Amino acid sequence: MKLGLLKLVAALVVSAPAAFGHGDHRFPFFPFRPPFAPSFRIATPRISVELGGCRPVHSHCWTDSFQREWVAPVYQTCVVGYDHCGRPIYQRVLVRAGCWTTIRYRVCGCGARIRG
Repeated sequence: MKLGLLKLVAALVVSAPAAFGHGDHRFPFFPFRPPFAPSFRIATPRISVELGGCRPVHSHCWTDSFQREWVAPVYQTCVVGYDHCGRPIYQRVLVRAGCWTTIRYRVCGCGARIRG
């Protein structure tokens, strides 16, 4: 039983890249395609497994959201002088001061969030 299931999965893995070039990337369980028919996809980086019926189609409805964020100061260690023996004296120097900035986010009701 397990060997037969393994052969079936291997056959689907081999046939998946050829079927991936078509518009519909699904392997239906039924010869007809009613709206409630489950579909099967294999999990690889290009292909995934999907079992179950139709899911509602979600279209993002974006709204703008603004948030203030702190930009941390930037320090750099550099040579600020030399001692009496000619050895360098190192010190942390402020290169850019920290500041607050306002960032715009696009937020959807489903929880998706895009910066910009």
